[in-house]
Amino acid sequence: MYRSLSLGLAFLSIYFLSACAAPTAIRKPEPVPAGMVYYGDVLNITTPNSEGWHLLESSPNGMAFARNGSEPGESFAAQVLIFDPPQTDSQEKFEALIVQGARSDAETKRFSTKTFTHEYSDARGYPCVRMYNVSEDRQAQTGKGVIKTLILQNEHLYCRHPIRRDIGFAITYSHRGNSLYPEIKKEAQSFIEGHCCPVKERIRRPEDQFVLLQ
Repeated sequence: MYRSLSLGLAFLSIYFLSACAAPTAIRKPEPVPAGMVYYGDVLNITTPNSEGWHLLESSPNGMAFARNGSEPGESFAAQVLIFDPPQTDSQEKFEALIVQGARSDAETKRFSTKTFTHEYSDARGYPCVRMYNVSEDRQAQTGKGVIKTLILQNEHLYCRHPIRRDIGFAITYSHRGNSLYPEIKKEAQSFIEGHCCPVKERIRRPEDQFVLLQ
């Protein structure tokens, strides 16, 4: 059974996990190796292909990873969320409904959107919407009780599962820091490409890691 998550939640990435989200399995952050695959019946999820990442959350609603940057207060986040996708075969309506949901929580007391772009994509062979946004996080906690304004960049891919049409998944890669991060598109693309939908039952091996999205 899958709970519906606000698309706005994915839009703001894991910096804004709020009471709108369904309960998740909170755990002590644990290091994860670069490029490790978590196999699942709904999605195969691959950790970011660089060092220093930690698993923050894992539940039937998604997985979240994060790492610190080199500058004070700088951080990176990578996340996969499950949501209820629009049940329409119209590309225009699918994109419009996804964008509407993503924009719904974008403007808050904490966040203000400066850049927002989106486009429909069928490159995977099933309906997806790519998004990019830049926001100001006016209440970023950078440690030792210090709160300041930082720039938050998000690269997203929202898709409807090709087999399980009642399931949608949102993949987000984010950077938060004092300035724009020039490599975000390249790193985000690497993370997004590491997620795929199993098309047939896979023989499981004892050494496999399994994602909870099943």
